[in-house]
Amino acid sequence: MDFVSKISIMPFAQNIVVKTIVHRVKETLMRFRYYKFSFFRKNRKQIYIAVFDEKRTGFGLADRLKGIVSLYAFCNMKSIPFRCEFTFPFDLSLFFEPNQYDWQLKDGEKSLFSSDVRVLIVQGEGNGKRLLWLKTKKQVHAYLNRDYLPIYKNKYHVSFDWGELFHELFKPTEKLNREISDHLNRINSNYIACQFRFLSLLGDFKEYNLPPLSSGGQQDLLKTCTEALCSIREKHDLPFLVTSDSSTFLSHLSGLENIFTIPGKAVHIDCIHDAAEDVYMKSFVDLMMLSKADKIYNVVAGKMYPSAFPLCAAQINNVTFERIVI
Repeated sequence: MDFVSKISIMPFAQNIVVKTIVHRVKETLMRFRYYKFSFFRKNRKQIYIAVFDEKRTGFGLADRLKGIVSLYAFCNMKSIPFRCEFTFPFDLSLFFEPNQYDWQLKDGEKSLFSSDVRVLIVQGEGNGKRLLWLKTKKQVHAYLNRDYLPIYKNKYHVSFDWGELFHELFKPTEKLNREISDHLNRINSNYIACQFRFLSLLGDFKEYNLPPLSSGGQQDLLKTCTEALCSIREKHDLPFLVTSDSSTFLSHLSGLENIFTIPGKAVHIDCIHDAAEDVYMKSFVDLMMLSKADKIYNVVAGKMYPSAFPLCAAQINNVTFERIVI
């Protein structure tokens, strides 16, 4: 490697080192703050737990599902029992229940003693090395939000399929299934799906520190996205399901022929922690309805976000996915 190449990767390498050091410090602090101190092991059962609680931000639903599936796949490779503790801002068991693998924690399985536990924070770590290189006989309580399956396939030559792993873990609860069935019956046909992620641009809710557009800017964005939707619709003879985090946009589409939407308010689960159950339910209905489409489009215009949500939905049932950037 020549000198220029070495210089070009130095900031990237330094960033990885800094992030690793920061995460290790945070992991140590979490063990002292949230676990009971003990010199000796209290619970010697090794399990890996994907944790989503109030102690750390967990990012969006798609990021959390990527982390869960990634850790489950890792445990499969290593023959380690896997569990998921998803309790904030809602309990995952309200919407998903175990399917072929029981991922729910049992009484006494999770240790609360620092001597038994390795806290692992790998959020934002794209290479997954700290998970792959981890050598411990302790319980691992992991905070993660990335899809590491491509890395596993490259390094270990495994043939994991994301959708298969998802279905091994999850099936919709009876309540979620009723919602899905109602919308499938309403469409009563195969369909194409199109997803739009506006963040707070249309003023529907506050998300992180992104300000809404001006009134004129919002109208321009609505027009651009509606025209894009109509253009895509011309390529297909099937009904269209449109999902979005913006109820303003979905209302704007009312009256368009053969366009179906899912009513209700949407929120980002990393930003809104006290919403009603039916508000969080909409994210799961959107996800599962997208996953049942013949094809999924994601439209991105201006400052809109190229969401991982529709891509995650596509992976559930191996649906063709296309992102259109205007």
